[in-house]
Amino acid sequence: MANGGPRGRQSAASAPRFQATFSLREEEDTQHELDRKQHKAATRPLHLQHEALRYGAPSAANVHVRTGYVVSFDFRTRNASWVLEHITKDSLYVTDDAVPADRAKSAFTSDALTPEPFRVHPSVFHKSGYDKGHLAPARDMAASQQAMNESFLMTNISPQVGAGFNRGYWSRFEGFVRHVAGQFDGLYVVTGPLFLPTKHKKTGAFHVKYALLGTPPDAVAVPTHFFKVVLGRKRDGSFAVAGFVLPNQPISDKTDLRAFLTPVDVIEKYAGLLFFDKLSGVDMRDLCTETKCALAKAAYRRAISDK
Repeated sequence: MANGGPRGRQSAASAPRFQATFSLREEEDTQHELDRKQHKAATRPLHLQHEALRYGAPSAANVHVRTGYVVSFDFRTRNASWVLEHITKDSLYVTDDAVPADRAKSAFTSDALTPEPFRVHPSVFHKSGYDKGHLAPARDMAASQQAMNESFLMTNISPQVGAGFNRGYWSRFEGFVRHVAGQFDGLYVVTGPLFLPTKHKKTGAFHVKYALLGTPPDAVAVPTHFFKVVLGRKRDGSFAVAGFVLPNQPISDKTDLRAFLTPVDVIEKYAGLLFFDKLSGVDMRDLCTETKCALAKAAYRRAISDK
């Protein structure tokens, strides 16, 4: 989404001898040479497979299309790089003649599409102290049992602090996004993990530190933070967007959601992703001026929650 000129393409004569193959593009190229123009070409066919991809995929590696979301999985961290949803007020509810999805019939399951060396098994979370946190929320998948079941695939799961985060503030944040969906013609929501640096007090150097579940090299990285980028499309064709970065730790119910607002281009740089790149150059309104960026009261949220 951020503006910026494309990097020059390497000439055929100087191109590397060995090139990575991407299944989502017709030509071969190395990932480091993907500029914005190539990125659009690489992901253009994807929007035909899922509405969530209408405005582009954040990256082209290890992308899998599900019923209710699209995911790109990072083999190195054993977390999704990103999960992308398209939600509307209608998609969040079942119709009168439809059978509602039953969360109790779903179970956390390894993703068979992930190569075995990088596949995450639910057992790695046993006695870890972390929750199996959904990136595309299960409650967004009420329209079908298949969508609900797929939301429990481990490629949609990251280690999250439970009390005060996954079972607290983060859950309320997800409810806020569902509420906002009713105010727009459609929402495009990207969610993913971040591994952010901290500054050493004495040296001033930046370091990235994070916990692991399991034993290296077969370990799952525990994100330090999580992001959501929410793009709203109005019926008049205009767009509003906001980015949020939340720490993976207990957060007080009293914390203002706006405290976590983060410029989208900053999130792109930390995540190494391009959000909604097909809308590059399009005027974007501030989502938090189009709607009130505030969470429901905690007591009310607990009363209506089925968690």
